[in-house]
Amino acid sequence: MQRTSEHPTSPGRTARGDRPRRRMSPEERREHLLGTALRLYSERAMDDVSVDDIVAEAEVSRALFYRYFANLRDVHVAALTTVVDELIERITLPSEGDLLAQLRGALAEFVSFVETFASSYTALLRSGSTVASSETETLVDQVRNHVVTLIRDRVGIAAPTPLLELTLRGWVALVETTCVTWLATREPPREVFEVWLTDQLVAMVSTTAGHDQESAEQLAPLLRELG
Repeated sequence: MQRTSEHPTSPGRTARGDRPRRRMSPEERREHLLGTALRLYSERAMDDVSVDDIVAEAEVSRALFYRYFANLRDVHVAALTTVVDELIERITLPSEGDLLAQLRGALAEFVSFVETFASSYTALLRSGSTVASSETETLVDQVRNHVVTLIRDRVGIAAPTPLLELTLRGWVALVETTCVTWLATREPPREVFEVWLTDQLVAMVSTTAGHDQESAEQLAPLLRELG
């Protein structure tokens, strides 16, 4: 699976410092502002990005910005929605093939996202951040729920036991929190980190299977594939 650190593309986006070459439609102008915000979020934390920063980078007026967004939080949520939608589209587990390789590929997509938006990602998960809100928490939950549902559907677990559900959500939480720690040093190397995270899932579901017979029965297909 190809790894990428690019943020979502937008109609009308230009290279930094370039003015749009033609008059944009309202939709294209909004996407241009969102693309500018995303570019800034990839360079520093959302907490440190102001409306003035966005309009200066996009080379538009504050009045034009407020024609499309009510306030700074509005553009934060809109930009994050764009990123989350693309991330969810990229994180997949095909029904056929090597599940372990697929899991590592899905993790590679997630880690690419984390690396691209390192400061903003950390701010989203940090308690007390001015960026974090009920809306952004909902967006983060969409990714969490998507990953858990992918794994369940991939191995045919329609109604997981409470312990198994805790295991899968616990693994997603492990991925999130360890990514925040890993971002500070980038050690171990990314490839080692991704394999380690995958092996953590194997270890966690194996432990759950050893503690609960019903969970063991549900996990049998998964454990066979991860073998």
